[in-house]
Amino acid sequence: MAINKPLRGFTQSILREFLSILHKESSYARTSRFEVTIFPPRSVSLPEGMNAGNSLQLGELVKDGTNRHVSMKCNNINMPGRTVNQVEDTTLIGPSRSIVTGTPSYADITTQFTMLNSNGNDRKFFTSWQGAAVDEIDFSAQYYDDYVGEMNIYLLNEKNERMYGCRLLECFPKVVGDFALNSETRNTLVTMDVTWSYRYWDVLEGSSDLPRRIVQGAFDLLGDTVERKLLKNVPKILRYK
Repeated sequence: MAINKPLRGFTQSILREFLSILHKESSYARTSRFEVTIFPPRSVSLPEGMNAGNSLQLGELVKDGTNRHVSMKCNNINMPGRTVNQVEDTTLIGPSRSIVTGTPSYADITTQFTMLNSNGNDRKFFTSWQGAAVDEIDFSAQYYDDYVGEMNIYLLNEKNERMYGCRLLECFPKVVGDFALNSETRNTLVTMDVTWSYRYWDVLEGSSDLPRRIVQGAFDLLGDTVERKLLKNVPKILRYK
């Protein structure tokens, strides 16, 4: 059965709208395009107390660039979520009603880092941060403000510009994971998971130029291939309108 003209025109309009969305730079976020920046506690500049040794070491690792290198070696991370806490109001006649109780809750997130050096500085960065929170001699906990920092997670567009992000406030490395060593896998890089606790997150927006990632070309090729497949059967007259 032939499609009437009004319906055909509506279908073409929807197709044009879809293609215009497809060609926008910000249409689809890609999992490979992200940036992580980690900011350790401010107290590392003026360490004091029983945990001064760990704070001093953490401060040195910030000064020699380890902090930035660790941020760049993050290869896996989840953009954090948020849960609105609620209770059920069963005092009503009929179905109950869910009522928001107030403060939302924020679950821990886990990051994975590729440890490219063998001097242990990457791992020391996280263990020293933990040491600034709990003393390794008498295991006494330190002041909260002396061991919490921040972490920023950004989504990048095709030009490697920061478009959207989250800032984790009052965060610290809760779990520094172990990593496997195996003499049979000679060319495999060591990776290590770090689980972060934080109080809450807020939204970041902005734009700045960033260095191109080494793997960007591979993902550009993959994206172009997918787009060609989508457009393969679309008439040329509709592709560029």
